Amino acid sequence: MPRFLILPRDEPSEFLSLSPDEMQAVIMRYGAWAADHMAAGRLETGEKLTDSAGKVLRGVGDDLSVTDGPFAEVKEVVGGFWIANCADYDEAVGIMRDCPHLEFGSIEIRQIEVMEQV
Repeated sequence: MPRFLILPRDEPSEFLSLSPDEMQAVIMRYGAWAADHMAAGRLETGEKLTDSAGKVLRGVGDDLSVTDGPFAEVKEVVGGFWIANCADYDEAVGIMRDCPHLEFGSIEIRQIEVMEQV
């Protein structure tokens, strides 16, 4: 079955106005949503990424450029990921239709291409 990478994007400022109790309620909704889809075999895994900046690598000739990023000034950041097992994009969209994240940002869905093992 095809696999899809699901990338939730959001503006970090969307969560700043939430109280600790509201944030906990949001976290519980995400957890319940993911657990239901994992139990049904539709989601394989998912993780939240840290809020701190990561690293961006760029090849420059024979050199490697490593910079900090993404920065808080970025409008949208990828806050985590899920791997979904779906027949096609329509099914992947159907799974994400009730995802709590849509209240806070957008979701990108990309099919994972199967590569031959070398």
